[in-house]
Amino acid sequence: MNANTMASDREAIGDSLKRSLGHALTVLVAAIRVVLYAVLAVLRPFIVAGLSALTLVGLAASLFYALLVPTSHFPVGVVLIMSVASAVSIVLFYALMEFLLPQ
Repeated sequence: MNANTMASDREAIGDSLKRSLGHALTVLVAAIRVVLYAVLAVLRPFIVAGLSALTLVGLAASLFYALLVPTSHFPVGVVLIMSVASAVSIVLFYALMEFLLPQ
């Protein structure tokens, strides 16, 4: 064997290892995505119900205190911001679920 065939054999082994590691990494990422998606799919009703309730209660409290009790020191702005943030969180949750969806 000469030096050229030994070098090409090493390169072939290196390329094979790179391809194998690439496939292993792809399988690992796919497995993690499936597990995360499964956990979020199970928890979805509770997460969406909780965030929806938080949004609706915040909006109702803000409207109540802003319209019916205008002299109170209720933090209407903060509660409205929290309500909008929880509504945006629902959208982000569904976007994350769509991203993790196995192909």
